[in-house]
Amino acid sequence: MMHSALLLLAAICWPQQPPPAATPAPPPQIEWQRTLADALAVQKESGQPLLVVANMDGETFNDAFARRVYHDPAFIEATRGYVCVLASMDDHGDRDYDEHGERVDCKRFPGLLCSEHKNIEPLLFARFFRGTRNAPRHIGVAADGKFLFDRYLDNSMQTAIDAVVEHASPKRRPPPPQDLDQLLQRRDAAARSAAEDRYRRGDKAQRAALLEALAKAQNEPFDLLRMGLREPDDELFGLAALALSKIGTKDALIDLEDALARVDDAAISAVLVARIGELGQTDKSASRLAAYLGRSRPAPLPQPWSNAPGRAAFDGDDRAGIERELDRCEAALKKENRETTRLELATAQAALAFVIARDGGKGTELWFEDAQRNAARIGNTTLQFEAKALVAITAWQRGDGATAGQAATLALAGTRSDRAPQPWLVRTFLDVLVPITAQTAYARVQQDAEANLIAELRRTDAAFELLAAHGGAAEATALAGIGLYEYAGLRREARLRLDDLLGRFPASAAVHERWRNRRLIDFGAARMRQAYDDWADHAADPGTAMWFAGYGALVAAEQHVKDDHHPAAIVAYGDAVERFAKSAASNADFADSANHFAVLALAGRATLRPASDAAAAVDDLLRAAALRPESLDDSDGLQQKPRAIADRLARALTAAGNTELAAKLKPLLL
Repeated sequence: MMHSALLLLAAICWPQQPPPAATPAPPPQIEWQRTLADALAVQKESGQPLLVVANMDGETFNDAFARRVYHDPAFIEATRGYVCVLASMDDHGDRDYDEHGERVDCKRFPGLLCSEHKNIEPLLFARFFRGTRNAPRHIGVAADGKFLFDRYLDNSMQTAIDAVVEHASPKRRPPPPQDLDQLLQRRDAAARSAAEDRYRRGDKAQRAALLEALAKAQNEPFDLLRMGLREPDDELFGLAALALSKIGTKDALIDLEDALARVDDAAISAVLVARIGELGQTDKSASRLAAYLGRSRPAPLPQPWSNAPGRAAFDGDDRAGIERELDRCEAALKKENRETTRLELATAQAALAFVIARDGGKGTELWFEDAQRNAARIGNTTLQFEAKALVAITAWQRGDGATAGQAATLALAGTRSDRAPQPWLVRTFLDVLVPITAQTAYARVQQDAEANLIAELRRTDAAFELLAAHGGAAEATALAGIGLYEYAGLRREARLRLDDLLGRFPASAAVHERWRNRRLIDFGAARMRQAYDDWADHAADPGTAMWFAGYGALVAAEQHVKDDHHPAAIVAYGDAVERFAKSAASNADFADSANHFAVLALAGRATLRPASDAAAAVDDLLRAAALRPESLDDSDGLQQKPRAIADRLARALTAAGNTELAAKLKPLLL
């Protein structure tokens, strides 16, 4: 992807150049087949030999083949007589698909995804490399399986080039057909690209017709379906999901999971789950996911304490009150060794440890140890919830997850008591229940994922339901259980839990980060930003809501830049600036931070302005400097600094002869 600043430089340097009369045809390139299965199917139909290529980065001959030979028109023409596949274990990009489900071509081998040339390597090794890994390597394999040539470790690249030219078949594959049904039967890369381009260029009705046709396709058109599954239009998404439910194979399990992460329609969800169940009859991964999706909901965890108001012997935030309770308990124990008094002492000791930790004091470990030791001595049946809850709390704080997990289970399984426990104890136990449950779950799953994950998901479900019923758990501890759903592939459930947490903790940076990333992954940057806008417009605290919505828009803009969707990025940057301004106006406490990120958004937008908006780009940077000059040397998420952007723009304007506009940026330059 060309850097946005270079695009702006080019646009400014040649502002009067007329647009071309027509888009030039792309240069020819080798038609690499996307998978070995595709290649073998194409070979069977065409009768052409396979050309099997291995390549690696950072070696002279390999680099020369990749950068020069594979782009040479004469060599490319020779490869038209082959069915071509390529293996390379190196990465040349950070993603295979953008937020719209569009393929992101490998920079070194156009036409392939990096995952495709990596995933095919072990298959080619097992079938054609005869036990040796060498690169560069070029192997010709006839339709009957006979090796025509196998060139590697040659002293000259020309030896392999000559072999490819010599054994090329005179046969040529026909171009992709116009008939849709025929197009969806072919597995060659050219036909797949043609179908994807037809979808890309189509209006809604044409896209809908194509998605409906995919439900009967025989060529596993999963790349095309990914475009439909990323549609912002719910109707088109639904058609793509229905098609996937009919033709999805084990190789499309990730796509089925992606569709389930987004779908809210119960009927569509049901057919997707049913398809996963069908695949699970022969595929282990699908079987596990089907089991997780079909797990029965647990009965709510029994509440082993009374609903009567608890005995508020102390305020959990009041150190003096807790210390008075400690003195009372210690004096009472000297007179009579009663278990209820010892339990009250242990509760106060644990509460004091939390207050000391809050205030940055020392000695918390000793207070937690004393509280745990006293709680462990309680044998009275009616006191077991409180005793085991205290052991769970203190063991968790001391880093003993195993003991905490055992104690939490016993606390919830205890006989119900009419005794109303200290409110601080119930609240604190609920605060640690989910992370204790999650850590215990991960430990068990590591031992035997298949045997334990469903049980642990049920246990986590129950813990969340108990929290929801009583309003317990701080945001950081509640987040601990979200990862288990994501680990199991239950991304929609994770999203719904996060929606609930966002409603309960609208000012939590930790909740926002998880909520934002979940939506970014499942829906893409544009839909994430829209969700933030919808949420912020109805939030009770505008200052807080607008800040987070502004930050979400900034993240979306930077993702659009990475995806080369510059018009969408400009809109998102503008949304970020607007939201940050509203946040600063609504709440002075947010103003400095809001202005800082607004500076980054203004500078980011300036890099994307076209030549006709050069003055607007300068205005963005001047506005940024006036808003918060201290932020001009800070990097955004794309590692761009506003002052450096201003410097590049000033030099570009000067080179274009626009010295008057460039002079406006002089105060910003180093």
